[in-house]
Amino acid sequence: MKKIICLLILCLLVYMIYYFNHTDKITYISIGDSLSVGIDSNGNTNYGYSNYIANYLKDKKLLKTYNNDFSASGTRIVDLKSKLETNWTITKKGETLSLKKCLRDANLVTLSIGMDDLLTKITLSTDTVETMTNKEIKSVVDENIKELESLFKELRKYAKDDIILIGYYNPFNENIITERLYSYLINKTKELARNYDIEYLDIYNLFKKHNDYIANPTNFYPSAEAYEAIAIKIIENYL
Repeated sequence: MKKIICLLILCLLVYMIYYFNHTDKITYISIGDSLSVGIDSNGNTNYGYSNYIANYLKDKKLLKTYNNDFSASGTRIVDLKSKLETNWTITKKGETLSLKKCLRDANLVTLSIGMDDLLTKITLSTDTVETMTNKEIKSVVDENIKELESLFKELRKYAKDDIILIGYYNPFNENIITERLYSYLINKTKELARNYDIEYLDIYNLFKKHNDYIANPTNFYPSAEAYEAIAIKIIENYL
């Protein structure tokens, strides 16, 4: 009888500890390249999709912490993988934070990566995207996918909860070649993301419908309205 009473008391204590310490609030980290930083079509860093998401969660009293400090302009897939392997650390408000620990603690990770890689590979493989052959398209995309899989493997060692990969959009003029390129790229990326239980946020058609989302013809960064649209799509689909 005493053993049963002791067991019940122990169970009650465990429950009370869980009840008073458990929180449904979200620890959110945004990582990746220029899109994750929030650089707009004028080259300014103002308000990216992660800011909209963080403020949405904050308004709903669902945000525990938000971190966008592990995002950097020009980051390639191999760069982010290297930063993960070497456990990139930053100092914020006098506190040292490591990328691995922040990923372990996160309930939600948004990732933007691969656009810089893709545009560089296209430039190196051909004079212009409009003249790419099917063989060149496959070569460029397959190389991107191979690097992305290596990153996903490393990322999933630490980030165990929700990861949302921001999808690709076409910064070029629409034509048969670019349609073929992005169709192959998106299908391969979606397939890879599923294998690592990562959500792929498809924004291709969203940008296709809104030409003003790339307001500056001299760069491929989205407009402020585009960032808001990406955030709304994340909120509607996942939050």
